[in-house]
Amino acid sequence: MSLDAAKHLLDEFNDGNWNEVGAYFNFDFGLFFNYLNKYNLGNSLNYKDIDEDFKNIFLLENLKNNREETLNYICDNIVTDVYPREGNYYLHLNGREELAKLFRQGYRNSARDIAESVLGEDYFDLVSETTNDIYDDVISVLDEGNKNILAHHIIKNIGNQEISLDDYEDQFFYDLSEEQGTEGFFKLTSDNVMGLIDDNGAMTEMLKNDLDYLNGDLYSIHNNAYNTAYTDQIYNDVWSELGTYFDKNDFQYETKTRYDGKTYNVEYLKINDFGGIIYDFLNNNINPQWGEQYLEYYGVLIGVMTQLMEDNEIEWLDFRVPDYPDWSLTNKYINEIFSHYI
Repeated sequence: MSLDAAKHLLDEFNDGNWNEVGAYFNFDFGLFFNYLNKYNLGNSLNYKDIDEDFKNIFLLENLKNNREETLNYICDNIVTDVYPREGNYYLHLNGREELAKLFRQGYRNSARDIAESVLGEDYFDLVSETTNDIYDDVISVLDEGNKNILAHHIIKNIGNQEISLDDYEDQFFYDLSEEQGTEGFFKLTSDNVMGLIDDNGAMTEMLKNDLDYLNGDLYSIHNNAYNTAYTDQIYNDVWSELGTYFDKNDFQYETKTRYDGKTYNVEYLKINDFGGIIYDFLNNNINPQWGEQYLEYYGVLIGVMTQLMEDNEIEWLDFRVPDYPDWSLTNKYINEIFSHYI
């Protein structure tokens, strides 16, 4: 065939005579389109004007032949929440919680539910009751600096006072009374307060009596540290999964001005392989039969991706929600916040 023949077939196609044109190409639009490209006529076709049956293969072939130009066209006209920037592609986020739609769902407190909570602004504590043993879970894990803070607090509030043995059973207090030569009472001093703190039974008994007012603060310390550690651990799990499709280390921000003159920040997240996602969608829907098989049905990247996940073309993001946070991380946070409470 010649250039004139190619132009003739292009005119026939534009006039709606695909049956006549397609016969030359075994009714394969991809072959016809590549034939037009051979004569530099492919760019004569416009996505918006061609028949619905050929839209996906048109984009797919263009993606193969001119990747960047095609992806930029898709960003400008079809998947409009993706923006080209310096050779990369970034997703405009209205809120990070929208990324939770990429996680698997199907059961209560599923990965999607937890991801939405962690990524959202109104995050709540995952666990309300975190300890039933203040001594083991808080006091026993204090570093030396925080032990000194606790010791100073005890001496400041009940130190060098006569404390009756009537309310105490632990041998520590009777030994203290005997050492001090007192009968029926004992005193806590800077010399013996560390012994108290290091003695599980004695300190636990003290927290039930003269130091009972400390329980609320000590419980709050543990609850805060526990849930912060839990949140951090799940947050890291969430972003580890999101790293499959996005570069979690590449956020970009843009300041915009509203109609009333007030400014606000727009957040963008780098997509690892935008072209690959688009290619997978188009390749999976070469012969579309219904609206859900076209990019413009969704108009946003998350919609395109979730449909690919529904079709088992790409993997749902998923992770196992841990039963409890890392013990060492909880202890780290206990020591970091202890001085703010005591």
